[in-house]
Amino acid sequence: MTKDEMGAPAADTDAATTLRTIITGYIFSQIVRATAQLGITEHLADGPRSVEALAKAIDADPDALGRFLRSAATLGLVRENGDTFELGPLGSAMEADNGSLKSVAMGIVGPNLTRRAERFAEVVRAGRRVNTKVDGYEFWEYYDHHEEEAEHYAVTMSHVTAHCAQALVRQYDFTPFRRIADIGGGHGNLLNGVLTRVPGVRGVLYERAEVIRRAKGLFTEAGTDDRVDLIDGDFLREVPGDCDLYMIKSTLCDWDDEHAARILGNIHRAAEPGTTLLVIDSMIADEVTGDEVNPVHAQQESAIDFAVFATNGGRVRPQSEYRAMVGAAGFDVESITPFFDGFTHWNLLVAKRN
Repeated sequence: MTKDEMGAPAADTDAATTLRTIITGYIFSQIVRATAQLGITEHLADGPRSVEALAKAIDADPDALGRFLRSAATLGLVRENGDTFELGPLGSAMEADNGSLKSVAMGIVGPNLTRRAERFAEVVRAGRRVNTKVDGYEFWEYYDHHEEEAEHYAVTMSHVTAHCAQALVRQYDFTPFRRIADIGGGHGNLLNGVLTRVPGVRGVLYERAEVIRRAKGLFTEAGTDDRVDLIDGDFLREVPGDCDLYMIKSTLCDWDDEHAARILGNIHRAAEPGTTLLVIDSMIADEVTGDEVNPVHAQQESAIDFAVFATNGGRVRPQSEYRAMVGAAGFDVESITPFFDGFTHWNLLVAKRN
């Protein structure tokens, strides 16, 4: 092993550079979040502005803003052009798609997630979720008391789900069904995606009251509000009946085995024999060849797995565990099919209530 001039072991230059980039990554993500919070890309969308003009528009200190913009320029959020700044490629992406990535930045990099991540080492030592309260609140409880951050997190989930919905309708035929329930369906993007493409079906969105209140506008804007019932409740206690298809997406992974089994059991009690269950979630393939491994996908999947474990005690489960868990709840699993929506890799589990 070689040593540097101070006698310490010399690090591999490429590896050390990569590690330093990861270590300082929190600064970059917070620059992105602050750019969204300040509305910088929104104010630059109509063209370049001087620092002074932009500072006046967003009520900021000109000197601090100039220094911040130069840091944002290193990430491609903005671009310095003489005495003005204009949108960079990442800034343009932030403004695209109705600015949804601004909410993603504020939702994912907000305190409810980042401050819980500070306890990762304690989780590893304990082997379980530890006291990860933020401002005195558990994960979902926190959003009940921080409405703006809750809205950004909901938009983040809606952004992900909207792409999933488009791919799911191509993947699965919903036309045979009469009434479809989306359990824990957030703002309703998945259910609305089905309703807009399958005119003959009715829907039930089942969520917490705070979420239902925010979900109404989506169905009204899409013109599907006359075909959806918005029902508030707690899926850990019960779910609505009189549906011939139940969907549950990105929810079971948030819970430990005991709570996930309780949710599935409540669906089983509400459903009639022969009712269809769709589970849409991240799952670890039981058999993967080297050619099928996507390094970025594998990295994200592993990171999400530990994050949900540390936050809620949940986990990204293998397909075989989903088969066993859904089967134990009283459903016959018919198939598990991977699909890709252009951004995210999903698995679709199809089962029938026995």
